[in-house]
Amino acid sequence: MTRRKQGKIRSGNNPAHPSVKLFRPVFTEKYLETVLFLFFLLSPLAAVSGYLENKLFCTLYDLPKFWFIAAGSLLLATVYFLYLAFCPAAGKAAGSFFCRNPGWKILGLLLVWMGFSLLSAMVPETAIVTWFVNLLMGGLAVVLGLLFLDRKRRWLALNGLFIGFAVFVGLGLFQAAGGRLSFLMPILGPASTLGYRNPAAHFIVLILPFLLFAAFYRFRLWRKRQGRLSLFLLLGLALTMTSAVFLLFLLACRIAFLILAVELLVLCLIWGVKKKKDGRRRWLKVLAGGMAGLVLVSALVMVFPYSRERVMWSWHRFKQGGVAYLLEGRYYHWGNTLVMIREHPLLGVGPGNFYVAYPLYCRSFAYDPFMNYHTRIKKAHNDYLQLAAECGIPALFFFLLLWGRQFYLLRYPENDGIDGEDWRLPLVGSLGAYTVIMFFSFPLEMAYSRMFFFFLLGLGEARAWSGKDSKSFDGGSVERASF
Repeated sequence: MTRRKQGKIRSGNNPAHPSVKLFRPVFTEKYLETVLFLFFLLSPLAAVSGYLENKLFCTLYDLPKFWFIAAGSLLLATVYFLYLAFCPAAGKAAGSFFCRNPGWKILGLLLVWMGFSLLSAMVPETAIVTWFVNLLMGGLAVVLGLLFLDRKRRWLALNGLFIGFAVFVGLGLFQAAGGRLSFLMPILGPASTLGYRNPAAHFIVLILPFLLFAAFYRFRLWRKRQGRLSLFLLLGLALTMTSAVFLLFLLACRIAFLILAVELLVLCLIWGVKKKKDGRRRWLKVLAGGMAGLVLVSALVMVFPYSRERVMWSWHRFKQGGVAYLLEGRYYHWGNTLVMIREHPLLGVGPGNFYVAYPLYCRSFAYDPFMNYHTRIKKAHNDYLQLAAECGIPALFFFLLLWGRQFYLLRYPENDGIDGEDWRLPLVGSLGAYTVIMFFSFPLEMAYSRMFFFFLLGLGEARAWSGKDSKSFDGGSVERASF
């Protein structure tokens, strides 16, 4: 008897819930997994900029995208907890995972301190809305962590994500070819479906490690079983990955190029570590592969005209004024934000209140030439500094502790005996990419990339918790990994 059937039988025989038989068809595992799949399928598309009845309803900085994703998070959490209510064994295991996992305690401390920072908010309404959205996203991380204890659900979420990502890339290439759709915001210059080229490029480099992981997994299955379905999925993943890389170089994001080169180097390094034979020849192959990856990225940069112009322009700016000139407005944003942190070290200026407070500090470190009557600086272009400025240095400490824990957990192996399935491979690439993006941009201030941050948290905690010999949590047994 399968675990799914066992769960249904346990729910139906539970005397604590006399109405279980009436609601059992609604809150079964099948419906829960359907909501999970649709959430990851539609989340990237909810962030696509566009028009509705000639009115712009979704742009890069707008609030509606947060509400699309926040509402989906709340729906997923509601369906999941209703499912647990009618499946006591799964609820008991989920409670153990929630109570004994240190990661959720750190996340709770971060959210509580962000709640304290509401007291210092210059605009309380904005602070409350921002804190509430983060609270929903924190709950989403816990729910995803519970769901991802089951490997099948990880793949279900990734399949939805890949389909949405394929549509995203297709829209971007359509725009690059000069196509226009009535509901898409017309983009002048490089193609983008996130309103601006940098967020679109960041989105691509975050997803690429998971695409490569899935393609390698399908390749192993195809070689082992010669299955047509695995071959078909492998070709689909390869086509999506090739199209995404093509769009990435059309977007001409310099940080994305750097991240792509680093991801290739990390991939070669991981391959060298996993190889236990050949000694010196192994590391020579790693070095050769890393150099080949750098040459490939450099060649692609030079092939695409706009990418080449952007990189050369950055090089000329560096020669003219050094790093400060290369960083452009970030040099002034970061310096003035540090002064803001110094004057509000504990509670900050309130969640989401950076754009209100920055005009008071735009001359503190150095006059910000990007701040004028026509332009308002809304982001610090550094999520670490902005979090400290809005919620205080303790919030930044809890955040770094939580984020650093995700890298620490990578040292613990998971049971990768199932066709070489090791979830640390995509996690290390995507976690590293997100770390770099947060230093130069503001992914935590945008709807989809913020959701992806909590997705990485949930996946990382679930992967480490499941341990080497643990069973599926629906079976009522979850063993703690040794950390």
